Amino acid sequence: MCTVISKNANGLILGRNMDIECSFGEKFVFTPRNYPIKYKCVDEDTRHFAIFGTAAVIDDYPLYAEAANEHGLCVAALNFVGNAHYRSPNNECINLAPYELILKVLSICKTVRESTALLEKVNLVSTPFKNDLPLSQLHFYIADKSESIVFESTKSGNNVYSNPVGILTNNPEFPYHIHNLSNFNYLKNQTLSPTFDRIKPYSLGLGAYGLPGDFSSSSRFARASYLSHFSSWENKIPQMLHILNNVSVPKGAVVADNKEHYTLYSAVIDADAQIYYYRTYDFLDTKIIHVSKFDKTNNRLAIVDIM
Repeated sequence: MCTVISKNANGLILGRNMDIECSFGEKFVFTPRNYPIKYKCVDEDTRHFAIFGTAAVIDDYPLYAEAANEHGLCVAALNFVGNAHYRSPNNECINLAPYELILKVLSICKTVRESTALLEKVNLVSTPFKNDLPLSQLHFYIADKSESIVFESTKSGNNVYSNPVGILTNNPEFPYHIHNLSNFNYLKNQTLSPTFDRIKPYSLGLGAYGLPGDFSSSSRFARASYLSHFSSWENKIPQMLHILNNVSVPKGAVVADNKEHYTLYSAVIDADAQIYYYRTYDFLDTKIIHVSKFDKTNNRLAIVDIM
């Protein structure tokens, strides 16, 4: 479970709810240009763009969940259990493990268009980071200020989809979510006009009657799409946080295998201003990290505890 939203509101912002059953060691991590990025199957990147976002760091390696680079491109990985499919290395492709994709895209791409060209050559391989660390089943959201795409590696092959609404959640595959939105084309934010004589609407907000309120991925997709479409974005960071709150998961609402899945944290990346905002489940005050304070030419990761 997770929800990602992006919006060009006088500059790109990307919001993300991390819905999960437990902490994964998440930190704010800044990867400077000179930090060597190693890959399992391709040569390491010793010259790359600076990258920042939320990651777990294992053996000095940043495993990003969502991140942006210094040129304002954003990428997020979301659970895609049962549909994600990884393959054996192919010498004719750029072979990347799924946990390497965010780093590779943000290392060398400035735009979604450049990312699309790269993804056409990518083969996601079933190579674990460590033998005792199983691969996460993921699909990916990539956005710049002009457009966004979804990348899914499934049994049918690699699929790159244009994303007209700027939203991604989880299963099923992305085309289903877009098709499902047609069920909500009648929704509006205006007060309803009476259909029957002398029968007046009893409440404001009935234009959105039927908007799903459960926590399934399809419902969160529809709800986030509605809210993003009708929102007023003058105060874009608070607005994004309000929308993320509307699709967040409180403890106890979703239980699987006797584990509570909940919104561990919400993060907002202001890609143009290079500012990272976050709040956690237990501490709702929004914290701010200004990326400009980090040295882009350093050769060490900068790590900030966000929990």
